[in-house]
Amino acid sequence: FKDFLMNYKNIKFFFFLFIGIFLFKWVYDFFGSSESIKLIEDNKSRLYLIVLIHIPTLFFDSLAWRVFIKKGNLSLFWSFIITWISQASGRFFPTGTVTGEFIRIYLGTKKGLTFYESSSTVFADLVIATFSLFIMASLSTLILISDNAAFLDNEKSVYVFISLIIIFFGCLFFYYFVKKRIIKVFLKKNYFFNLKPKKETIKFLIKLDLSLYKLSMRKTDVVKATFIRLLGWISGAVEIYVFLSIIGIEVSLVDVILIESFTGIIRSIAFFIPAGLGIQELAFILIGNYVGLGDSISFSMAIGRRIREVAVGLPAVFTWFILFRKTKKKGSKL
Repeated sequence: FKDFLMNYKNIKFFFFLFIGIFLFKWVYDFFGSSESIKLIEDNKSRLYLIVLIHIPTLFFDSLAWRVFIKKGNLSLFWSFIITWISQASGRFFPTGTVTGEFIRIYLGTKKGLTFYESSSTVFADLVIATFSLFIMASLSTLILISDNAAFLDNEKSVYVFISLIIIFFGCLFFYYFVKKRIIKVFLKKNYFFNLKPKKETIKFLIKLDLSLYKLSMRKTDVVKATFIRLLGWISGAVEIYVFLSIIGIEVSLVDVILIESFTGIIRSIAFFIPAGLGIQELAFILIGNYVGLGDSISFSMAIGRRIREVAVGLPAVFTWFILFRKTKKKGSKL
């Protein structure tokens, strides 16, 4: 059975990887151009700026997570390192963001958090990230429409509103999942159908459910974490602004916030595509065109984001390897 499961996972990975590669090639053939590449090549000496400007984004994201962690259990330095590694792994491994969150839970436990505390705080942070993304996307859309109602006539508006609807339902799901204690309901139904999970599993799920519910009652922390996460999303938009400035394109802050919002939403929806290959590029094209940028510029933004992900991600994966090796060596001495 284990061999079958392993083979199934491998087949699924390569199936979605093939879809991603095919989609990337289609986007490049249909929207890409030599001009997109030239824009990057002509300004490659300044591309280090998009790596440096990513540091505030990582800082805000790690700080938002740390709001939910008990004081003294995890330093800001280690929350930053773990967030950096988890987000990088979410760009390189099969299930994207989901994989990154599991790695964040794993590394959190390695740095002293209990398994259920690490799991509940990571999940709480994921919920906050979803809510803050919806807030930012909604506000930027309203501002854009109020400034220019003609955007509603844009044929690509449908993608924007569909994305907003999907993430809105995602927010509702997360809200009821925590507030209505769905885990507890699930355990009761298991009991009703005579299903018997292991005692350790039941104990963990009960602690996780209770911890999530208690975290949701810390309203001050929820508001604080949401605000910090919003700063993180805005910082991500500033990264796009800086990249466009590097290649000599002027754009408003509202435009780049909208681009950051909806590329984030679309990539989250298609999390099953390894590294969001093709999906992220298509999202940049659709939203870039929506705010008035041409195909070449939009595609160059997508390539610029990939360059930043690789430049930031490879050192993070290497750091994770070093941390893992150190942990393993310590364990081997016992």
